[in-house]
Amino acid sequence: MLDENARMRSQCERLRVELDEQKKLFSECQADCDKWKAQYENLKFAKVMSVTDAEADQTKRRLSKLVREIDKCISLLNE
Repeated sequence: MLDENARMRSQCERLRVELDEQKKLFSECQADCDKWKAQYENLKFAKVMSVTDAEADQTKRRLSKLVREIDKCISLLNE
């Protein structure tokens, strides 16, 4: 019984050490994840800021053209 108790204590200690290592690894992974999320948000913001006026005007013109085409289709369907 004493041998079993000693074996169980040893196993318990080993599991505690393993748990501490896993907690440390998880914390490191969480920190990496937070870093990547922040970098992603910065890239999204930079992408939005990098849109030039010419690109914005071109996009507006394209959308206007699409809206006109849709309006034509609707009017043809109504006839």
